[in-house]
Formats: sequence, structure tokens, C-alpha cells
Amino acid sequence: MKQNPIFKTKNPQRVSFFRWVLADLFFIVFGVHSYITFDIHSYDGLFILVSATFVLTSLLFIRATMKNAKILDEAINGQNMIVHWKYTDEEWLDYLSHEEDYRSNTGILMAIVLSVITAIIFIPFILFIPEGKFSMLMVMLGLFMLYFFMGYVFPSILFYVKRKSVGEVILLEKGVLLNKEFHTWNFPLSKFNSAKFKEKPYVHLEIIYDYFDRTGPRSYTINVPVPSDNKKNINTIISSFY
Repeated sequence: MKQNPIFKTKNPQRVSFFRWVLADLFFIVFGVHSYITFDIHSYDGLFILVSATFVLTSLLFIRATMKNAKILDEAINGQNMIVHWKYTDEEWLDYLSHEEDYRSNTGILMAIVLSVITAIIFIPFILFIPEGKFSMLMVMLGLFMLYFFMGYVFPSILFYVKRKSVGEVILLEKGVLLNKEFHTWNFPLSKFNSAKFKEKPYVHLEIIYDYFDRTGPRSYTINVPVPSDNKKNINTIISSFY
């Protein structure tokens, strides 16, 4: 398969790895300091417990992030990848325009659903319980604002920032690095679902993978724009995922 030239790309997982390590070191120092200066009448016991919990939990994330960083280092250097594309400014802005609409519609729908559920829970308390009516109303309205912010405002800010960045993607057998976002199904309870080539509303690959989170099984769709001069290789690229 003919591949585009390799462009030097920053490894976002390596940045995440160093952030986890720094946070881990902070809580280690914090916990040790609380242990050395322990006072039964202070919050030192709580600080030690929080520090120990964070350190033990972070070890799992550090290990996973380090593994992903190594995989991306190899891909960035042209090894063990399917293809590496870099987009023109026009291609990247066109993709972001469609992607923003796609994500915003999903985010707004989730905000509406969560708002309805929240209203069902809070309104009976507001109507029938005299104590704390105003407080409950303010909490409910605050949650509505939070849902709207996370579903629409925050994604809009992210897409504005992305417009200033270089558009590129690296496709791997078990992951996708799209701009600075790394998606992978190379971890427990996750798997590749499907990859389809679509030409409407724009030319792109629709890649879906399944995973589990605290709410149960879920799926995520990655939309990868396809440069116009790479459409002829698309079937070979898709077959590489299976």
C-alpha cells in the first residue's frame, strides 16, 4: 500500500504519562509528609488515605498510558501502523465543521435527556416539600446549566481550539490517533466493532469500537476524514482493521 510521507507528530500519550507520574509523586510526598507529621486531631489520616488511594489507582493508568505511548512512538516513527495522513487546511476545516455538528447534536440530546430525568427527580421535592424549595430549585437549574455547558459550550470551545491545530491522523490496527486524541480498543473489555467508508455528508471512515465503563457496555464512533487522493486505497485500509 502506498503511504503518505511520515510527518513528525507529538505523542499525546507520553504527555499524559508524565502528568500521571508528576501527580503520583505529589501524592506520595503529600502522604509521606502527613504520616511524618501525623496528628490524631487533624486530617492527616484522611490525607494519608486519599494519597494511598490515588497512588494505587494511578499505577494502573500509568502502566496503560506507558504502553500506549510506546505504541504511538512506533507509529509516529513509521512502524506498526496502517497509514498516516496529513490534511490540508481546507480538508481539516471541512471535517471540523461536520464533526462539530455531529458531536453537538449528540451532546445536546444527552443534555435534554439528563435535564428531563433531573426534573422528574427534583420537581416533586420542590412542589411538595416546604423545606428547602428554593435551594432545590437552584440545584436543579444549576444542573441544567452544567448539562448545557458540557453538551454544547465546552465542545464548541474544543472545536475552536482544534481549528488552530494541524490536522492529521495515524491509523493503527487497534487504535486511531486523530489530531491529539488517541482512541484504542487494545484494553480489557473493549473490541473493534466496524469500519465503513462513507461519502456523505463528507468523505470519511466511520470506525466504531465497543467498551465498558461504569454505566455498562457502550460504543464510540470515530469519524476519520479521507483525503481525496487516498480513496482508492480505502478497501485495503478497512481490511487492515479486521
